[in-house]
Amino acid sequence: MLESLLGLTVSRAIPQQVILGLLTGQYKLYGGVIRWASGTKNAGQIVRHLLPIAGKSIGLPLLSPISNIVGVANTYQLHKLSGQVNNLTTGVQQLFQIANGTMALSGLNLLVSSVGFVVLNEKLKALEGQLNEIQKDVKAIRTLLELEERSKLASALRDLLNISDIKNPDHRHTMLFNAKNIFGPVSLKYKELLASADTIELAIAFEEYFCLTSLAHSRCFAELGMLDMALKDIVETNIFWKDQSRRIAKEIILGDNPERLLFSDFAKELPISTLVGWLDFVYDEEKGYSWIDELRNKTRPWYDEDGYTDVGKGAMKVTTSLFNFASQKAGKILEKEVDRQKFKVLPFLQKLVARSNTMEGYVEQYKLLEASHLTPTEFESELALIGKNETVNGYLILEPVVRQ
Repeated sequence: MLESLLGLTVSRAIPQQVILGLLTGQYKLYGGVIRWASGTKNAGQIVRHLLPIAGKSIGLPLLSPISNIVGVANTYQLHKLSGQVNNLTTGVQQLFQIANGTMALSGLNLLVSSVGFVVLNEKLKALEGQLNEIQKDVKAIRTLLELEERSKLASALRDLLNISDIKNPDHRHTMLFNAKNIFGPVSLKYKELLASADTIELAIAFEEYFCLTSLAHSRCFAELGMLDMALKDIVETNIFWKDQSRRIAKEIILGDNPERLLFSDFAKELPISTLVGWLDFVYDEEKGYSWIDELRNKTRPWYDEDGYTDVGKGAMKVTTSLFNFASQKAGKILEKEVDRQKFKVLPFLQKLVARSNTMEGYVEQYKLLEASHLTPTEFESELALIGKNETVNGYLILEPVVRQ
């Protein structure tokens, strides 16, 4: 055990009981936060914070093929360690791999103080570049790109790029306050648009803009020293974002036939361990692999209305799949739809799941900042004082102090 940060003890290791707790379901990993799982005696209590020290946020492109998501950002992947339970090194490496995967897929850093104005400005420029590529095909995106709020957002973020270099506290306060008053109404506009999104393209765009503006708004509160307001703001953002993400996942992404994800079209790119993690999030129930039985009950019978015939040693299916019977034109339409699922629809769901874990981590970190009376900039200075010598795999491990 080493020195303290945010009232937590800085550790140089993750003990075996924590890995075992994740394996058995006693603990759950939410981005960079390990806490007791729901239904356990200490449900919700923090076990460890994992804070990445390395630079800025990373992320996949706005529309990325599903093949990029395999094997990362899913705590069910820890079950691959069965048979290696006593191998602590392997467990710890797997844990950090999952944390890194969550960070990549969510497009956000797991450390809230690293989502500064420079990073948000870069994300805005990248987002608009990607939307420009698809706006010729989606009329509603063209309308979005013409909204006056976008220019206000870009202007406010640009003004804050060098906020840390401003020495005069009054000038700094004025700039932050003015920016907060821009981010607030703009965030409300995108909140309204997100709630009305009824297509995958609009949901993708509005969700990004809502997250970007809301995070900037909370950051302004925090840098102004209004840490109680910052915490309240990020909590409200997380609640609304999660409600809308689940609505979008149910109505637009999964629709009436989530069981389609069990078919061979997605077998290679979508591991069952990833699928059950998605369903836990979407339906807000931690059923784990029990989801598979529920989906199987929704699939059509193998011996369906097409019939079967008795030959030789038993029943043999006389029909082949829809793909084999469909006309060449219909086959191309189906193939196009499968590609759409792999390249647009399902990657968006994976991002929402990863981002949910990240947002949960932000709420916990804002709680720590408020309790410690530290702004995000001051927190970054504290991290710098501890130094890279205390990191493990690029992360600081913080452990709550156990009070007797």
